[in-house]
Amino acid sequence: METGLYETLTGYGRQGILPMHMPGHKRNPSFVMENPYGIDVTEVAGMDDLHHPEGMIRRRMDWIAEKYHSEKSYLLVNGSTGGILSAIAACCRHGDRIAVARNCHKSVYHAIRLLELRPVYMYPEETGGDLGRLGIPGILSQQAVEQVLRSYEDVRCVILVSPTYEGIVSPLREIAEVTARYGVPLIVDEAHGAHFNWHPSFPETAVEAGADLVVESLHKTLPSLTQTAVIHARFGRISKERLEWCLQTFQSSSPSYILMAGIDRCFAYIEREGQEAFDRYVENLRQFEEEMKQLKRLYLFDSPRKERSKIVIAADRTGMSGKELAECLRTRYRIETEMSLGDYCIAMTSVCDGAQSFERLGAALKEIDAGLARVEKDDCGFSSIFDRDRIRYIWQEPERAMYSYEAAFCPRERVLLEQAEGRVAAEDVMLYPPGIPLLVQGEVFSGEMIRTIQAGIGMGYAIDGVENGCADVVKTGGAGSVAERVNGQNGK
Repeated sequence: METGLYETLTGYGRQGILPMHMPGHKRNPSFVMENPYGIDVTEVAGMDDLHHPEGMIRRRMDWIAEKYHSEKSYLLVNGSTGGILSAIAACCRHGDRIAVARNCHKSVYHAIRLLELRPVYMYPEETGGDLGRLGIPGILSQQAVEQVLRSYEDVRCVILVSPTYEGIVSPLREIAEVTARYGVPLIVDEAHGAHFNWHPSFPETAVEAGADLVVESLHKTLPSLTQTAVIHARFGRISKERLEWCLQTFQSSSPSYILMAGIDRCFAYIEREGQEAFDRYVENLRQFEEEMKQLKRLYLFDSPRKERSKIVIAADRTGMSGKELAECLRTRYRIETEMSLGDYCIAMTSVCDGAQSFERLGAALKEIDAGLARVEKDDCGFSSIFDRDRIRYIWQEPERAMYSYEAAFCPRERVLLEQAEGRVAAEDVMLYPPGIPLLVQGEVFSGEMIRTIQAGIGMGYAIDGVENGCADVVKTGGAGSVAERVNGQNGK
């Protein structure tokens, strides 16, 4: 009989693998719950109700709102995805126009398709230095936001992601001032920034910066269970009743009390030990950063706009790709990183990473570094999907033939990827993680895009929307009138 999921999970936990990835509890045994079946209940007497909280759930929500300085905070048991869907639905009506940072998570694109919204994309800045060389998206500027709001008077809300997967933080206070001036709600996907609130060495939170709705994944950077999150709200430009209806719509009517208990234990830990624990954590990060200055070939990517909990390990000065670096850490040192792209990989840290975790990662990187021979990038023999010359397509708007919700209902056919140039994508095409679409449903495959996808496949990346060298495209014929109509609307 094949090993089941439970047995595989318990066996994995005994292998001594260092989790430099989410969830933020890092499988720390101090967070072990009593028999989970024993606390898996429903809305029986005395247990409160997530969708109509009046007791202990309401008290925890009020505590979170006070600590995060929001008007009201809500627990999420469907992850940040449920929060993003709810936030957009609370702001937009069917068919509205929405201003979207192009590097938003796929959940934003799902909401756009579900609500049949008309997106206007805002593109992160391209900058030189390590940021440009590694192909890491930069900040979204307040000028980019204002340009869209000035050009489109019917934008119903603005949504962006900050921090990004790599830890880049946009100037949210300045952006919030712009959206407030135009009277448009600002939604911030702060899924990777729930820890910002708990130590002054981290950036200002989106709530403090003035955003209207902020979604945070507790499980990413705090000691909470996977799928737990919160949404913070200010109601000046948002309907409280509408938001609460959307939260009930996009979350289960039978929310898990185990997950809610995980949220409660997470914040109970912060109440009890937060200050000392975060002081230790920040000091561990500082010492690690100092130690890694000894690296000769590998290096830690840094930027004035980057928050420090994300350790971005760059390999572009070597003959090693990010994927190969991650595999080396996994197979040789039993260290599992969060993700790898192109010439770097990301180690995610949290308050639950002790000094020994940083020492183990540091020792591995030093040993790898010592064994690497420095080579020029053009001679290393790797064709990185995220070379500077290949990443640019993401930050230059692809041709759009139709909106995603229209492409979803068009007849489709499957063609070889090399035959897809000029054809309309019938599905989103993306790497996951990070879950940012390379090509959105309804956009046109370019030759550059096809070469980029092929390079990624050649490097061993799994790309959603491409299977066995084939892609689904809108079937020729019958879609032309739709495409012409939508292209006509794009200029309005």
